[in-house]
Amino acid sequence: MRSDGLEFDNDLEQSRAETRASFENRALMYAYLYEELADELGEERATELMKRSIHRRGLEVGRAYRAAAHAGDLEEVGHIFCDRSPCEGQLFEPGIEEQDDDKIVLRMSSCPLMDAWRGAGLDPEEIEHMCEIASAVDEGTFEGAGLELTFLDRLGRPGAEHCFLELRIPARG
Repeated sequence: MRSDGLEFDNDLEQSRAETRASFENRALMYAYLYEELADELGEERATELMKRSIHRRGLEVGRAYRAAAHAGDLEEVGHIFCDRSPCEGQLFEPGIEEQDDDKIVLRMSSCPLMDAWRGAGLDPEEIEHMCEIASAVDEGTFEGAGLELTFLDRLGRPGAEHCFLELRIPARG
């Protein structure tokens, strides 16, 4: 074993590359699954089914945010979002764009799913549609946490440079 840390760095880089490849694989499976469902059931029904199933996974992921959301701690929600991002944030490049007492706007500057769809030759409209479907995980995540989510922009939209997710704590009455 090398004592200079080079082996560790190589293992870390390999792990990051494998994680990126896993996300890209997920993106392509979404695209292929959508094509098959759309051929069989039509585009609207295919979209509905995919979004519903992806949303369910998001509801489970949302548990990680629930305590902070219920405490009204949007700053902690932002920290969880950034700190738990895969590969120390290198895949999605998360950040907090804006925060005040009523809302927090989270940012993602990169997306391996988008990269995979572009690399596979999907046209901009197809990419935007796949992004809409895939973002159901975010909708489920923050719904599962008890937060209201509004997408201010998505990387899948032509010309977009970031995803902006605005989160608010719902009025409790």
